[in-house]
Amino acid sequence: MSNAARKFQPSFLSNVNSSGLRHWSVRGLIDLGRCVTPENTTTLLQEVLGRLAIQLGRLNTWKNEVNTLSESSTPLPKDTKVIRACNFPVSMSMKEYSYRVEMANSEREKSLKCLKDLIQLHENTFMLPYEVLTGDGKEILASFTKPNQHYINGIFDQIETRHGNSVETLADAVISARNVEEILTPLSKNEPVAALNMLNDASIESFLHSRLLIQLLCEHYITLNKGKPTGAISLDADLVDVVEDAVQDAKQICDANLGVCPEVVIRPIETHGSKDFIARPLIRSWSHHAIVELSKNAMKSNIERWEKVPSVLREQLPPCVFIKVIRDTDHLSIQVVDQGVGLDEERAQKAFRFASSSSQERWDRLQAQQSYCAVREPLGSLGVGLPISRMMLRVFGGDLYLVNRESGVRISEHEVLASGCTATMKILYDDSFTAMN
Repeated sequence: MSNAARKFQPSFLSNVNSSGLRHWSVRGLIDLGRCVTPENTTTLLQEVLGRLAIQLGRLNTWKNEVNTLSESSTPLPKDTKVIRACNFPVSMSMKEYSYRVEMANSEREKSLKCLKDLIQLHENTFMLPYEVLTGDGKEILASFTKPNQHYINGIFDQIETRHGNSVETLADAVISARNVEEILTPLSKNEPVAALNMLNDASIESFLHSRLLIQLLCEHYITLNKGKPTGAISLDADLVDVVEDAVQDAKQICDANLGVCPEVVIRPIETHGSKDFIARPLIRSWSHHAIVELSKNAMKSNIERWEKVPSVLREQLPPCVFIKVIRDTDHLSIQVVDQGVGLDEERAQKAFRFASSSSQERWDRLQAQQSYCAVREPLGSLGVGLPISRMMLRVFGGDLYLVNRESGVRISEHEVLASGCTATMKILYDDSFTAMN
């Protein structure tokens, strides 16, 4: 970060808060304009800049909190003969006590490194719109030539791309901070060692919600610049095509990770209520992401159940996954119906908790990049797929929920399902629904 950036940043950040930002709706994005102009470019740059500033404030707060989780929280006693009985549980040996403190400090350093990486990322990308909106950069907007438009499009593209992996980095920071808390709690008479906002679900959701809006605004500008008049919003998307495209991606991920993939049956679209259906606005990239997540989870669950059957008795392929698209009066529903292991209590608790996965092995991005696998997306274990998918749907009034299902449910006149789980994503038709900041 430049010296100039360090001079202006503290004063700028202190004057930025969410009250000065727009409350966006799908309709608001569409009405922004059918092509890029200096006016809507300025609006989007200001919105992204303000949100990056708020994110920076959150990250710095979290870093300072994690920084307090040091050895000073649970100091090693110097005179073990005198202090041992009162400083830590009698049942805990000095060796275990020392080991716990050492492990806690190691996890704390991991969390701090991730947070510092995120802060650096936000500082660097913060500078991109700032330099256009202030000083000499204003000339770029004043003279809105094709080269200048290309330059600004590159700014939005850089922000979107460089923040692409920030969710995984935040997940690593949260997991390490949780580990610190878990390791140190027995050393502090089983009381929490500190109140970390970063471990508060509402605080995490607020950060991720803001990140989603930043990514959406960037995508909207980039798509407008490509000549699509509604930007990131699809007005007349073919629902079957949206589902098929996502299912194909999910199949590739499943096959690459497990070597087998269940068949996916997409049922004909059902229409409830009025038969005169009017196509509604859709954020295709978000819908795609959510369908991929639900589909690959359903496939994995089917395979897990299928593999429990003795090989001499099991079918050649795992049972099918079914997908139903239902047009209702005020919303669109997409149901992903599996015939897998279902949701036990542990899976249900972890399903929508950020960075909390039922998988025993955590996915390593670097290790995956060094492999020869054609598809490097993980099948699971990150603990971010379902939480992010639900957040995407909730931004504009939709939702995502999971329900266990008993066996014997009929999917069609001739098909009866085994027990499993039904995941339903709900997309609201009301394009005036405004997102929170």
